[in-house]
Amino acid sequence: MDCVGKYYFLDGAVLPAGIGDEPGTGEVAFYEVIRTRRGVPLFFHDHMRRLRDGISTRYELHGDIADEVRYGLNALIASELYEEINVRVTVTFTGQDHSMHICYLPSFYPSPETVREGVPLILFHAERFNPGVKMLNKRLRLTVNEELARRNAYEALLVNREGFITEGSRSNIFFITEDGVIHTAPDGMVLPGITRRYVMEIIRSEGIPIVADAVKQDGISRFRSAFLTGTSPMVLPVRSIENQIFNPANQITLRLRELYSALAENSIRAYLDGNEAE
Repeated sequence: MDCVGKYYFLDGAVLPAGIGDEPGTGEVAFYEVIRTRRGVPLFFHDHMRRLRDGISTRYELHGDIADEVRYGLNALIASELYEEINVRVTVTFTGQDHSMHICYLPSFYPSPETVREGVPLILFHAERFNPGVKMLNKRLRLTVNEELARRNAYEALLVNREGFITEGSRSNIFFITEDGVIHTAPDGMVLPGITRRYVMEIIRSEGIPIVADAVKQDGISRFRSAFLTGTSPMVLPVRSIENQIFNPANQITLRLRELYSALAENSIRAYLDGNEAE
């Protein structure tokens, strides 16, 4: 059981944590992990759009899933409020009926020291069955977590059968050449991360060259810097991938982190004002 806190939300009710607080079993489970600050979800409508789009690939929704999530999230926050923490929303289907589970997760955000020094990554040979849809894969998550703990690494980069690095197990990866060109896998090869999308918009608005080009695992030595994007790390410099060392002090990476952090704060204000666009 990976949820934390005194309560969780399940199908319309806030319940005390304990036995039975895992998401229900069913045919298929879709999920979103959302960062919250003072009870406010960051980029809420982006997460809901991705959740809704993922569900619609297999099931027909009757009603607004975002309204359901908002109700459950508000109920959970009213019972237990954290200054900053991630929540996981899990929607499990059996036939056309669905169950909704919302809980707080153990959340670890990079310290200023971690941002300055960068993080160590490892390579892990695995592929998502449908990278464009965020569906629970408990076996992959458990196996990756065990390997991360064994090797004392921050994240694992997934390598497909052709030897291409696609994405992290819970993040997206970007590489930077010595002359400042950014490379990242094309959208069709990765989960369409919300942080990734906003960072790519920032990259283009800043006039930084970017190439949709997956990097082979034996080609990482031609890059001087790399960074991760994701809900918890936001934009996080990489120190190493296996035995390959990178420069975590790349000014492009640090600038992207600064600009993305400003967007996150804007999303909080928009949500509170009721102006965050669908």
